[in-house]
Amino acid sequence: PAAAVAEAPIYRAGEQLQPWQRSFVTIFMKHREVYGKARLLLADEVGVGKTLSMATSALVSALLDDGPVLILAPSSLTTQWQVEMKDKLGIPSAVWSSHQKMWIGVDGQALSPRGNAAAISQCPHKIGIVSTGIIIHQREDNAFVREAKSLLKNKYGTVILDEAHKARVKGGIGDNRTAEPNNLFAFMLEIAK
Repeated sequence: PAAAVAEAPIYRAGEQLQPWQRSFVTIFMKHREVYGKARLLLADEVGVGKTLSMATSALVSALLDDGPVLILAPSSLTTQWQVEMKDKLGIPSAVWSSHQKMWIGVDGQALSPRGNAAAISQCPHKIGIVSTGIIIHQREDNAFVREAKSLLKNKYGTVILDEAHKARVKGGIGDNRTAEPNNLFAFMLEIAK
């Protein structure tokens, strides 16, 4: 993995990960080694490179063959994740199009047949990027429910949740009702089992 990171486009362009980004990857690897897994929360200001820190950890996880990597991000950020991973780290990934029911490559090419919601569980790359909207907007028995259930059938080496503050209890702090997790929070609990 170290050699692959050193050969990544970011380094070939004369740039490098910032010290705090390298530190996160080091902590990720240490937790993985000591505990057999890493459960980390990365919270920082906008623009300091959290995406690149987590993407590098995803690369390491994929190279060490931990299993598939699932990145959950708001739909407005899925393409950004894909492009940044390709441009900075040279990592191929696929974005799930819930509208078209297929995996899409970084150049917009179809990576799987169109129209099969169950195909979400068969990402053609080691790293798949899925919109959190699929999980947040589940209703009774809509297509999102089927897609979310298909995702839960897989075991993942690494799961990254971007914008994790959206995974919370319904009603928020101070709500007098029984604290019940929203769909995203419940999904993350289920996938962590």
